[in-house]
Amino acid sequence: MRSVKIPFLLSLAVVVLLLCSACSEPEQKVRIESIRLQTTDGIWLNGILRQPPPNQTKAGVLMVHGYGGNFYSGIMSFLPEALAENGFTTLAFNMRDHDLGPKKNLFEENLQDIAAGVDEMTRRRYKTLFLYGHSMGTNRVLYYLAETQDPRITGIILTGPPGNLFQWNVRAFGLKAASEVLRRAQELRAAGKGESWMLIDLGPLGKTLYTANHVVSLRGLKTRSDPFTNIAQISRPVLIVHGLADRLADPSVADQLKNSDPRNNQIMVSKIAGANHRFHNHEKELEEVITRWLGEQLRQ
Repeated sequence: MRSVKIPFLLSLAVVVLLLCSACSEPEQKVRIESIRLQTTDGIWLNGILRQPPPNQTKAGVLMVHGYGGNFYSGIMSFLPEALAENGFTTLAFNMRDHDLGPKKNLFEENLQDIAAGVDEMTRRRYKTLFLYGHSMGTNRVLYYLAETQDPRITGIILTGPPGNLFQWNVRAFGLKAASEVLRRAQELRAAGKGESWMLIDLGPLGKTLYTANHVVSLRGLKTRSDPFTNIAQISRPVLIVHGLADRLADPSVADQLKNSDPRNNQIMVSKIAGANHRFHNHEKELEEVITRWLGEQLRQ
């Protein structure tokens, strides 16, 4: 009886040791690093870099928030982490006009902010890099790539695009009211008073102060923020995801963007039923659509 117990106890001891050894091994997790970026015109931007374990990293995604946003709330509170958990290093950072409050920057200055992020990812040797923009961030990333044709960018992901910002205001307030705001801004700018403040009604987003220069840069006839013009100048693959319950940005904008590009065979549109502008309660669906598309791009 004793001779039977000894081998059994030895075997049990080995199993316990193996289990303890497995438990003691450090679990591989996403690494989080605080980042500070400096633009070419000297502006400092804060963000968070999330890195999967090196042997699980597939590519990098530079993530740009929308109007009044930042790198840690809204859609940025879950999507950067979700993509990192699926093997994509993400860098989500604040643009220079982040969060709600007075706005005086020109739309064109978004280019320098995004360039700082792209340069940082390049410095970290990410050779496959995607741009992601949410809401007005979609206008920002489309402008960046249309203007620079940066060869380091493999493709673009857009969620909840608002479209042309003057047209957005027409839908929200009517042509007469939208035109009056733009006319006043143009007059101030023509009179050399472009830095004058204007109280701007943004409907569901509340009221805030814009300089006349800021208004014209976003909504003027020659604005560089128009996504329909910019997407037609881009030859990289594009994914557009829109929630059908989005009340802030019209879901039809996704189709308009696709139809604005004569090479729209490279543009994929996905719409999620029941999802609002921030994809609340549909986070997993959004994550799956994006990670599936990213995987398809990497296999090509």
